[in-house]
Amino acid sequence: MNILRNIPSDVHFDFLINNPPEDLYREGVFDDEIRSHGCVIKHIGTQLRIGPLNYIRRFKEIFNELRPDVVHIHLNGKCGIISLAAHIAGCRTISTHCHADIRFRGSLVSRMLNETELFIQKFLIAHYATDWWGCSVEANNRLYWPWIRRKSVVINNAIDLAAYQAVKPEDVRAVRESYHLPDSTIVLGNVGRIVPHKNIAFVVEVMHELRQRGEDVAFVIVGRDDSPDYTAAMRARAKELEIPTDRLLFLGERGDIPTIMHTFDVFVGPALREGFGLVAVEAQAAGIPCLLYKGFPRTVDMNIGLCRFMDSFSVSQWGDELEYVSKGLSHNWIEIYNAITSRGFNAEENSRQICIKYRY
Repeated sequence: MNILRNIPSDVHFDFLINNPPEDLYREGVFDDEIRSHGCVIKHIGTQLRIGPLNYIRRFKEIFNELRPDVVHIHLNGKCGIISLAAHIAGCRTISTHCHADIRFRGSLVSRMLNETELFIQKFLIAHYATDWWGCSVEANNRLYWPWIRRKSVVINNAIDLAAYQAVKPEDVRAVRESYHLPDSTIVLGNVGRIVPHKNIAFVVEVMHELRQRGEDVAFVIVGRDDSPDYTAAMRARAKELEIPTDRLLFLGERGDIPTIMHTFDVFVGPALREGFGLVAVEAQAAGIPCLLYKGFPRTVDMNIGLCRFMDSFSVSQWGDELEYVSKGLSHNWIEIYNAITSRGFNAEENSRQICIKYRY
């Protein structure tokens, strides 16, 4: 979306959304905005659910309908079959784009199966993609084989920086009031998919620690719930610790992230591992202090005094740090803008660079 919002007038995007067959045409948060740009949205079943051969056949049908000059793939470890499909369809420019340092969790058997599939996808990427991009060196090292890695390019995930600095105070006030919390409440926030490796349930333990110290604290969680069992267990743990239900807020997917980010007192990121963790850059763009586990790479720190990293999951240590940073860390909007732009995370400049690569 950040690329779309900043592309020049002579570049046009259409979107192909991969969804489970039973939920194929699910509306996305940004669909209306996408269509307002004149983009076509198509849907295709996920590779393993409809089978690789059916996937390639359906992809070719959609490709022949839209006739794109470039296929730009953002599906990380699923890029291989799409690269093959685009090659069969006759596309001359096929760009794979890895957004994570891919890691698998679960049982040994599950991890072995996932690694086997990734090996096949990497083989297809190496043979059928024409351009190999990633959000970080780590992401590129994970998805691309050594001889491909040498040709790969790091393209920073970027943000619409202006949107974070143009948020109106009255809009922030309205969203904050919708939480129905006292003004004195410390609002911790997290934005992203709800999955176990994001480890947001740990924040419940920290909330309990802070409440034991006499602090009124709430946790606002924004993003799609991809693990209902994990969410249910987190709610149950909060109830066990006697944390009021109105202090644990799940907002679901939202299209007003810049405004919501401004309602946080602290962005809390206890993720076990992040490929990059662009959301921490978004928080800094909003002038919000970040308390992050070392699973976030240090490169998310824009060196403007808003990031602190934790080396352990000591609840008391997290409590100490949150008490400190929630009092507010100083920031300067010009300094923030210059720091994020100079490091290549401003979507306007990032989109310009991507479109230059499309043309070549």
